[in-house]
Amino acid sequence: MTPQVLPLPDLHGRVAVVTGGRGTLGAAIARALAQAGAVVHGVDVTAVSADSGAAANGIHQHVADVRSEQALRAVRQQINAPISLLVNAHGLQKARSGVMDCDEAVWMELMDINLNGVYRSCRVFGADMKAQGGAIVNIGSVNGVVVSGRGTPYGVAKAAVSFMTKALALELAPLARVNCVAPTAIESGMTRDLFADADYVRSKRNAIPLHRFGTPQDIVQAVLYLLSDASALITGHTLVMDGGLSLP
Repeated sequence: MTPQVLPLPDLHGRVAVVTGGRGTLGAAIARALAQAGAVVHGVDVTAVSADSGAAANGIHQHVADVRSEQALRAVRQQINAPISLLVNAHGLQKARSGVMDCDEAVWMELMDINLNGVYRSCRVFGADMKAQGGAIVNIGSVNGVVVSGRGTPYGVAKAAVSFMTKALALELAPLARVNCVAPTAIESGMTRDLFADADYVRSKRNAIPLHRFGTPQDIVQAVLYLLSDASALITGHTLVMDGGLSLP
């Protein structure tokens, strides 16, 4: 089943920040926001190459590590306008293991990027929303809903992101809304190793009631909806996009 592409919301005059802006999902979200009329600032730990086409797409690129609040605040100072839209799309997965088998240094790195990085980003880029309103979408994961033996440390961090989303929704109400999107596996740089495993792909697809993985376009449309005024009554919600994987 090919997802229908919905009309873009009108986001002209809105300033948006997308962390993980060079990743497969982050870049797709940034492009869609720019196409919808927003002024988009992408933030990533690595610089964008000159031939990437990012500038032509109207996306301002910044280099910063979400592990450093100081680095994020330096980016915030470069954005000469109130921020009203924020998408935390950064992430790291490097422990295909359970809790007991995860090296402590790897565990701490996963928590610092996937959880603490969202905390820092929301504090820095979401500060304007306390007084002026706006919308935040955090990218979670179905691994934060269903325990997976091949990604438990990552899932623990993403489960905490869903909980933090609820807490922030209460703290920033009534002016700002905060939601989370929790997708199933999407083919990207972070999941390249999984999708190279034919046995994994076959068994995982069979376990999903809709018998397909997610695509960046699936997630982009959900993010745009949650950032737009069409979802004006939705806050503190985690939208699980897993094709029914978490139903059993």
